[in-house]
Amino acid sequence: MQTAQEHLQEHIDDIFARIKARGLSHITTAYVDHTGKLRSKYLHVHSLHKALTEGTALNLGIFSVAVNEQQMQNSVFLAAENEFRDGVLQLDAASCRNFPLDADGKGLLLLGELVDEYRAYCCRALLQSELQRYQDMGLLPTGAYEFEWYLLQETLASVREKTAGQIKAADGLESFYSFTEQLAANDLFTEIRSVCEAMNIALESLHNEFSTLIEAALLPAEGVLIADNAALFKAVIKAIARSYGLMASFMARRDHRTQGCGGHVNLNLLDAGSRRGLLYDKANPAGLTDTLLQFIGGLQKYTPELLLLQCPNLNSFRRFQPGLFAPLANNWGINNKTVAYRFVNTSETAARIEVRLPGADVNPYLSLAGLLIAGRQGIAEQRQPEAAVQGNGWSGDAPGRYPFPEDFSAAITAFKTSALARDCLGDAFVACYAASREWQLHDLKNTITDWEISTFIEGT
Repeated sequence: MQTAQEHLQEHIDDIFARIKARGLSHITTAYVDHTGKLRSKYLHVHSLHKALTEGTALNLGIFSVAVNEQQMQNSVFLAAENEFRDGVLQLDAASCRNFPLDADGKGLLLLGELVDEYRAYCCRALLQSELQRYQDMGLLPTGAYEFEWYLLQETLASVREKTAGQIKAADGLESFYSFTEQLAANDLFTEIRSVCEAMNIALESLHNEFSTLIEAALLPAEGVLIADNAALFKAVIKAIARSYGLMASFMARRDHRTQGCGGHVNLNLLDAGSRRGLLYDKANPAGLTDTLLQFIGGLQKYTPELLLLQCPNLNSFRRFQPGLFAPLANNWGINNKTVAYRFVNTSETAARIEVRLPGADVNPYLSLAGLLIAGRQGIAEQRQPEAAVQGNGWSGDAPGRYPFPEDFSAAITAFKTSALARDCLGDAFVACYAASREWQLHDLKNTITDWEISTFIEGT
């Protein structure tokens, strides 16, 4: 049987063979920060072996940068007493992918994780730790994200000069599932498909919905690849949009007159040995299994205190309004799109839990980790969910025993005080991540909004 060291060496040998065949001098290295953004640099191939086996320096300043690229002054990484040290990023040899957006289509990309004392802050490493807990239980999570995003006739510079109502959507793609409009945008859709295919980010579907809202569902993957594929997909979409003079917006909700952007997670659970699905029983009339019910029971009980991992920004909570196809209660149902956790039981192969809470602004690593933590806890406690909702899950008639925090501030408090979060993610990460969310509230409090200008400009 192959040892872990032999397996690593096999991956390294393959990477260098591909580098030689393509004549590459540099590869792209990428790391995911707390906002879910990919931070990247080019690394010379002469330094690659060390980066794969011992690690390479990573500027920890990426953890002090907010989603709008401002520095958060309350970040532990801006504290002078911490000496502004670099972290050690070890590249994951198994993560190597083709990267057709670089080196005339011949590029390679590698993801990495922090391996020193700063590993406690690393999103990918935290997810890997939770996946190890599943492995220890003989379980293998599989699944995929599906994202909605808007195409805008804007740039980062132009949107900063406009109010929400002045932002211009890209022309075309305005009709629901329009055959004609998708053909008119064929060049864009073809490039998205071809780049994703080359990067092994398999798309199950890709289509326009309405008002330039586009949706893509990724095909299922295993373990950390669920999040890797999602993070890379979002970054690739943004890059491709810019090459067309457009902007891809994964903001949860950008305008009160438009739909929000969802980032739903589809999850299945396999027996790691037999690879048998554990969430569907064809002998049960509804396909229900004990594992499924316990997992959903855990989601209902523990997601409220971990909600910050599904709704990471102040704007995330703008989606939770009637009529926006976002769940309004901590409920579940069978093939019901008005609930938070939708069990799809149409067939054994399609069986999955669709978690409809996250918006497209989600960090895939933290979102997935939070769901797995809650579900695993439910299995460990053999926890039963509340009764499945039939009919309109948006009605709010039955808020349930475990209501979600009502707003962003309450979600931060719930996360900071969660014993489960601290036990599974660590005190250091919980404190740091909560502080980065509190920065959003602080910054907004000190910002004069467009509404205030239009309402109070003359004074009273």
